[in-house]
Amino acid sequence: MADVLRFRRAATGEQEEIGVRLDDVEFPAGESLTVRTVWLEDGTPNGVELLQHRPVGGDRRQDGYLRLDNEILAGRRLHEVAGWPGYPPEVIRLYGDECASADPFALFEPCRGEPLREVGEYLDSHAFDQFMAGLLTALCWLAGAGIAHRAISPDTILWDSDDAKVRLTDFSRSAPFGAARVPVGGSMAWVAPESRPDTCFGLVGPRDDVWAAARLLYFVRSRGQNLENRAQLAEIGLAQMFNGMLERVFGPPEDRPTARDLVEHGLRRRHILPSVEDGGKRLIQGRASFLNARARLRPDAPIPVDFWDDIIWARGQREAGGPQSGAG
Repeated sequence: MADVLRFRRAATGEQEEIGVRLDDVEFPAGESLTVRTVWLEDGTPNGVELLQHRPVGGDRRQDGYLRLDNEILAGRRLHEVAGWPGYPPEVIRLYGDECASADPFALFEPCRGEPLREVGEYLDSHAFDQFMAGLLTALCWLAGAGIAHRAISPDTILWDSDDAKVRLTDFSRSAPFGAARVPVGGSMAWVAPESRPDTCFGLVGPRDDVWAAARLLYFVRSRGQNLENRAQLAEIGLAQMFNGMLERVFGPPEDRPTARDLVEHGLRRRHILPSVEDGGKRLIQGRASFLNARARLRPDAPIPVDFWDDIIWARGQREAGGPQSGAG
C-alpha cells in the first residue's frame, strides 16, 4: 500500500492528502538538505514524478530548516506573482510544501537540463543568445517577485538544449528584498563582494544577482573561462552587446544596473520583459498563514529577524519612488 503525503498545493493554496510512492534512496542537496524522487498517485500508471527536499538530521538540521524555508517562500512568492499557467519556465517550480510538521518538505517539479558547468562551453552563438535572454528574463521574474537568488553559478543554472531554455534551481540561499545580507559561502568567483563572509554588508535588493549573472554570461561566451578583469568583456563582444552597460555590474551594488536595465537599455529588448502584478497583499496573507501553520507543530522554530523586511523595504521604495523590482 502506498504511503500518504499531506501538503499544501502551490497552485491552489489548498491542503491535499495523496497516495505516494517514495524512492528508497535520498541524495544530498548541499550540506543541509536531501532530495529524493516521489510519485504522486493520479490515476495514471506512473503517477506525477516530483522531487522532495527535506532537511538533513544531526547538527545541520536547523540550517536545513532555514534553507527549506527559503525554498518554500521563494516558490510561494513566484506563484503569487505569476500564477500557475503563467509560471516562468526558466525557474524551478514549487509543486507543494509541508512547512508545519516536525519533518517538513518541499515538492518540486523535475528540471530538465544539465548544469552549465558541464555544457556551457558547447553553446553556439545562437544558443548563447537564447541563454542570455532567458537568464535575464528569469532574473526579471525574481526581481518582480521581490527575491534575490544569491547563488547564481554554473552549478545552480541548467541549460536544456532540447527546449533551448535556462533553468534556475536551488533557492535554498535566496532572500527577499530588504532583508539584511547574510554571508554566502562557496567560490568567490560567484559571490559578489557585498555577500562574502569577510565583507558582507547592506540589504538585499534587485541588483544582487546581476554580478554573478554577468560573470556567468562571460563563462558561457568564453567557453568555460572565469572573468579576471572587465577588459575581457570587450574582447569577446559582451561590452558592445550591452552598449557599455555590463561593465557597471562590477561596481558598488548601489550603482549597478538591474536585470531590467540590462534588458531594456543594454540589449534594448524591452519586449522580453515579463509583466508582473503587485502581489503584496496576497504575500502578507500567505506569509502569515505560513507562520501560523508552522507554529502549530514547530513552535520552537525561530522567526527570522528579517522575515518582514522585504515588505517594509518595498513600502519604503514606493513612498520614495525608487525601483521595487526588475520586471515590467
